Amino acid sequence: MIRYSPAKPWTLLQWRGSVAPKAAAYALPCACISLLYHFMLNQWGLSPSFEDVASGDTVLLSLFTSILGFLVVFRAQLAYGRYWEGITLVEQACGVWLNGVSNLVAFCSVAPEKKESVREFQYMIS
Repeated sequence: MIRYSPAKPWTLLQWRGSVAPKAAAYALPCACISLLYHFMLNQWGLSPSFEDVASGDTVLLSLFTSILGFLVVFRAQLAYGRYWEGITLVEQACGVWLNGVSNLVAFCSVAPEKKESVREFQYMIS
């Protein structure tokens, strides 16, 4: 279990328990490749003209945006489904516990000599 201290403002910047190392493992190689590509284009004079960018890159950008939007919506829908599944299971667990406690209270002895101990028991489990 990760122990957080509310008095330390740098708690949000710690590596242990963070998704930043895993995200960096994917992001850094992609950033290095794009920087290398950018420098190669500028070094060899292969920068495309505005007409080329306006015609071809717009299609690529719209395709990328569509795919990214689909993935974001899919992940959000999946998370929403998992959330409601978890809420349903928590409600079922609460119902089972309530049923068990109700049975314990219902099946307590009604003998007059055990009245005080039954009352203590019912108070303890409620």
